[in-house]
Amino acid sequence: MPTEHFAQVRGSVIRVTRLDSCGAPDPGASAVVVSKRISTVTIDEVTEDGTDIRDRNFGDEICIVDDAFTDVLGYTADIALCGVDPDLIHLLTGQPVVTNAAGDIVGFDATSGVDLDSFGFALEVWSRIAGSACDASGNRKWGYTVFPFLKGGRLGGFSFENAAVQFTISGAQTREGNGWGVGPFDVDRSAANAPAPLNTALSVDTHYRNIMVALDPPAPTAAAIPLASA
Repeated sequence: MPTEHFAQVRGSVIRVTRLDSCGAPDPGASAVVVSKRISTVTIDEVTEDGTDIRDRNFGDEICIVDDAFTDVLGYTADIALCGVDPDLIHLLTGQPVVTNAAGDIVGFDATSGVDLDSFGFALEVWSRIAGSACDASGNRKWGYTVFPFLKGGRLGGFSFENAAVQFTISGAQTREGNGWGVGPFDVDRSAANAPAPLNTALSVDTHYRNIMVALDPPAPTAAAIPLASA
């Protein structure tokens, strides 16, 4: 089979899905947010250096060399928000939303004592494909990256100045043991050109998957929406 080469440019939307503490999608109300209110999503590698073993003889010549490899432990995600999306902040950090007298969500509280190990979230990011034409069926191609299990999102600092106030989420790190499988959503197309979930399931030690898909990304949601049980 031929290999498709592609270049991803510009973010389109993200989708954040609530997970339980074990990394499985957590169905129920206010479990999913699709948003374009994102300035950047920055991914960094988390590594641990091994111990190199080297020794010299009494002639100052190297006689033992056993260099260790650097282990990749996972990846961190830092997310800069474009504006304030209380539902999205709640899913990413566990901070509670605040409602007004009419019951509308109008903001969030920054509290201490949130148990970051009691929940997780999945992050999906759609990006455009540079110079991409539609496929033979008329479907536009998109870059799609899914991080199936993250924990530890924290609200970063911010400033009030003659500019937009920007809230950031930092410290979220990928974990092994995800229960995403092929995912609870359609993200690509089947051989029959019908909307379909991932073609192959994610293994439990997959930290992220980056592929090209032929299904348009979801529309942004006005608020957090439910996730149905499987």
